[in-house]
Amino acid sequence: MATYLNTNEIRVSLKQLVKQYVEECETCQELPHEFISLIKHNFLAKYVYYNKKKKQIEIGIDESDSPDTYPEIKVFKIPVNKAGKWMDQSFKNNQCDLEFYGKLLNRNEIFNSSDVVLMSR
Repeated sequence: MATYLNTNEIRVSLKQLVKQYVEECETCQELPHEFISLIKHNFLAKYVYYNKKKKQIEIGIDESDSPDTYPEIKVFKIPVNKAGKWMDQSFKNNQCDLEFYGKLLNRNEIFNSSDVVLMSR
């Protein structure tokens, strides 16, 4: 069975999924692998780490001007309870990104055994 979603519905479903990831992170004290993939995708991050003591997500982003130089990693620290807001602000609307989000939603329990299919407007 397939679930047909437009861009807005994917955004809303992704918000719900991020809430689930944050709750899982707070209870298990680690980031779910799918959440790491989502953060890396949205922020083009080189690494993602969960600091248990400070309860924050640390995201390393390469800010080098040239691929020939040693990477200049800038670290952003986000409190885990504010991750939903950051992820919502980093939502991307192009086709490749929406397909990536659809794949994440397909792997999640929210949609059971449904396949998420992107519908153009």
